[in-house]
Amino acid sequence: MKLAFDELAFLMDCPATPLTHLSSNNKFFNRNLIQATLYITRECNLNCIHCYISAGKPLKDELKTYEWFNVIDQLKSLGIEIIYLLGGEPLLRNDLFDIIFYSTSLNIYTAMSTNGTLINQEIARKLKKSGINEVQVSIDGPNENINSVIRGVGSFQKAINGVKNLLNEGIKTTLSYVITESNKNYISDMIDLAKNLGVKTINFSPVQEFGRAKTNNVRLPRNSAVTVYNKIKKLNTNEINITINGFRFYLDDLKGIYESLIKKGINNYYSCPAGNSRLIIDSNGDVYGCELLILENFKEGNVRKDSLKDLWENGFKFFREKRWENIKECKTCKISSLCQGGCPARSYRNNTFYNKDGLCLFGPLS
Repeated sequence: MKLAFDELAFLMDCPATPLTHLSSNNKFFNRNLIQATLYITRECNLNCIHCYISAGKPLKDELKTYEWFNVIDQLKSLGIEIIYLLGGEPLLRNDLFDIIFYSTSLNIYTAMSTNGTLINQEIARKLKKSGINEVQVSIDGPNENINSVIRGVGSFQKAINGVKNLLNEGIKTTLSYVITESNKNYISDMIDLAKNLGVKTINFSPVQEFGRAKTNNVRLPRNSAVTVYNKIKKLNTNEINITINGFRFYLDDLKGIYESLIKKGINNYYSCPAGNSRLIIDSNGDVYGCELLILENFKEGNVRKDSLKDLWENGFKFFREKRWENIKECKTCKISSLCQGGCPARSYRNNTFYNKDGLCLFGPLS
């Protein structure tokens, strides 16, 4: 199905899922368990000011190698298609290559997100040998000056070297760029950097006000986000694959885009993939639907004592109900069948997520 850029922006609004850049569009129209994100450690060698999970120190009692193997076995039996490894910084775990190899040996598409600063030639060779299918490197500026404000002094060149080492090993490599007020004017420069490096895909997403981003008041005001989105849309050509997520409520004509999607037969769709097509497992084994809602009342269980099959079949009730039918503004809004109240994590406030998305200034549309 051919979708326009605005239509993709409407559908691919989840600010957390990696499915935007890892898979084809049809993955968004399936309620089967497709993707699991494994936060294999919370430890990180950087201290990025916008980190939504506030990575830095490892959690107490993080899962051991054999426990991650057991998790992967359970996911395989559930029909998982994609495993995404995250942190913290995954490369700080000495057993990372064993975990990747175990996953890929079961024919699971295995990808990883990294800050890239630790990827020398030897690490790149080990990643290649592990069978890793794809690596995304996070860089938030096209040069040292811009990137260092967000990710720390000296991280830029190390990340660039990491990308080059990955590409030299023939590993599929993509870039991630989180847009903030401080780096919003460098979209075209970042695309040029990706092209010059030989990277084929770059993903853009607006910063989300969770974790250190909230603590540090790292934001992207609405007027800036609208301008940036239109810039990205204009720069979207066949020269490089641009993917996006988190821009739905910065579109001009939500009603018109909704009607266009309905005409194309989009109806079996879940705006929030949490508990519908994906789950996450924290480094201590806790299971959640979404990394932006790592709160006790959203914890489904823990892999050390609970079966993933039981959790998947009987849990995630928060995410599987039609919560938008209980949101005042959404229940009378024409586009709610697809918008579905937006992002539950952004809606969660006052101990309830029966609120419309905090970014929505449109509803109810009639």
